[in-house]
Amino acid sequence: MTWAIALLCIAAAYFILCWYGAGKLTRMVTQAVRYTEQDVRKQDLSNGFGDAIHAYETAWKRTPFELERSGAVLSGELIENPADSTAPHKAVIICHGHTVNRYADLKYAALFYRLGYTVIIFDERYFGRSTGRCCTLGQEESRDVAAIIAWTRRQLGKDCEIGLHGESMGAATALMALNYEHPAFVVADCPFADSEQLLRQFIHAHLHMPAWPLVPMIEAVAEKRYGYSVKSVSPIRAVQGSDVPICFMHGSSDTLIPCSASQSMAAVCRNPKSRIFLYDKADHACSIVVDPKGYEERMDAFIRDVHA
Repeated sequence: MTWAIALLCIAAAYFILCWYGAGKLTRMVTQAVRYTEQDVRKQDLSNGFGDAIHAYETAWKRTPFELERSGAVLSGELIENPADSTAPHKAVIICHGHTVNRYADLKYAALFYRLGYTVIIFDERYFGRSTGRCCTLGQEESRDVAAIIAWTRRQLGKDCEIGLHGESMGAATALMALNYEHPAFVVADCPFADSEQLLRQFIHAHLHMPAWPLVPMIEAVAEKRYGYSVKSVSPIRAVQGSDVPICFMHGSSDTLIPCSASQSMAAVCRNPKSRIFLYDKADHACSIVVDPKGYEERMDAFIRDVHA
């Protein structure tokens, strides 16, 4: 009997610890640290993207905008491109990753600007200059992208060609937006394939704990406190249901989101023009850092193939 009571106490203590951990992990996602524009600017200057930052701050013609959607005010900018001066226009919407802001978009914006695209950058809800109670890792953010696509068409014309680019959470968001829109293409840099799978991988790799009961506890906390349904955020399901051409970029040494996530989604792409490129020795969101020239050339070739 004494041993039974002891085991019950241990089990109760373990479940209490897991419940506490579930709340903490959920907050790490939904109410994450928010790096400032200066933080991100400093990081990308050190990574060699000073030209893109300088062009944004001194040369590009920028028109700010705000959109209200589902409890958040989305703050962004349309960057006009002299090379895209006549209709039909072509534009790309860039989605940044978790914890950062629009400054993380600039290195990619410069590539599309050189390709003649009008560029739309924005702060995802909760981050940067946008408002919002929390981040939902793509659930609400993908609907925000759909709203920005609609806004872009009102600005540039219904016949405007619109592409999407995203990094990390932004890539998952861009892919999830395929549930609501049909862009000309998507460039997805280091996306996760499924948020529940990502959660299980993180708990196993970084906490060295079993997924149960943490995962169902996190799912319950996320749903009740933040309206975030972990099971609903599944980029791979969106990819399976779309025929949009997708270019996956992923570092082979990614320690946060394994490149197998992109490989699994590339395997189920329905459009034969879809591509996947892996970058040796690149950690998370560092493919463009380790090979900026190759990144631009591959993206350019992919987009040319889309239009062929």
